[in-house]
Amino acid sequence: MTIEPRPLRIVDFSTHLSGPLASHLLTELGADVVKVENPRTGDGNRGNVPLIRGSGMMHVALNAGARSLAVDRRADDWDQTIAACASWADAVLVGARPKDARKRGMDFETMIKANPELIYVSLSGFGDQGPWKDYTAHGQTIDALAGLVPVADGELQPTTRSGWRTAGTSLGGVFAALGVLAAARRRDQGLGEPQYLSVSLWGAAMWWNWRDLTMLANTGEPWFDYSDIGSRYSLYYTRDRRVMLCAPTERRFWLSFCDILGLPESWKERGDWSGSMENGEGPEFANERAGIAAAMATKDLDDWVPLLEAAEIPFAPVLGIGDALASQHSVENGVMRPTTLAGEPAQIPAIPIKFGSAPEDQILSHLSAPPSIGEHTDEMRRELGLGGGA
Repeated sequence: MTIEPRPLRIVDFSTHLSGPLASHLLTELGADVVKVENPRTGDGNRGNVPLIRGSGMMHVALNAGARSLAVDRRADDWDQTIAACASWADAVLVGARPKDARKRGMDFETMIKANPELIYVSLSGFGDQGPWKDYTAHGQTIDALAGLVPVADGELQPTTRSGWRTAGTSLGGVFAALGVLAAARRRDQGLGEPQYLSVSLWGAAMWWNWRDLTMLANTGEPWFDYSDIGSRYSLYYTRDRRVMLCAPTERRFWLSFCDILGLPESWKERGDWSGSMENGEGPEFANERAGIAAAMATKDLDDWVPLLEAAEIPFAPVLGIGDALASQHSVENGVMRPTTLAGEPAQIPAIPIKFGSAPEDQILSHLSAPPSIGEHTDEMRRELGLGGGA
């Protein structure tokens, strides 16, 4: 008799971005995720703009496929509910500073009394140690303390163009999901004890700087600025004013690139190839950029693509996100996956992991609609042994 393994059970006590992103990644990988929400407001993502059919975009993207258990922290059976959730779960995600988790009865020590093999993930802005551990974390405040907010002078105040595409809050969710999977593997190998995982969103933002951190720690110098690495790793206009990134930095690519663009024969041997790559930096390459630019401007982008593609030279037309999403490559690789919203078909981004190599393996399953607040409360209370109905 074949016994089907049950999915990982995840109880998500977090709100907003990092925790829900972690639990959503686990949902997409087959976990049974239950969100514990405030019965009045639910997850903070629900009402945040922009809205899609009346629901917050982040709620749609991160909560599809999950179940919602609504419970008030002031309820008489709050502590009993916490214990029941911990007992039911393989892992819990708690998005709070440790001192706040203790106030709410959701701390590690309390939960492991109910489940001595629990995987407990603490998601906090700045971790458990250090002088910033009690800072209130909020979006870009995390990135600002990790060197990820570029500042420019403004007439009245400094400005930044980094917008809301924050690194720490998103990447923290990715690391939390990885941590759960690693801890589950350790448990399944016989580690019969609870596991405490601390995920710092600031630490995740710092890790995003891994190249600069490695260079600074060892040499005192930052890594390259991608805005201008050199003439052989640079952006160029085509005749129709489209933008092309050309990267013939290895010698075999550079030789073919010179032939295709009709660059001077003497340029083929220019540079130092001892490090395997030559970016075209320095005064000895002063006229190279202008020569490449002039050659690229002789043909439209659609003319260059098949030539560079046939020569297998690294290149890329610089697309807007809309063009990338509309591409056939996006369609065939299942960048979006189906769900339902307000009774109609909807799409959300899919994780870039596929199990299997056949084309039919790439067809993504339909995720259930993001739940309404407390949609599964009675169902979950029965599963938790708390009785139907709050």
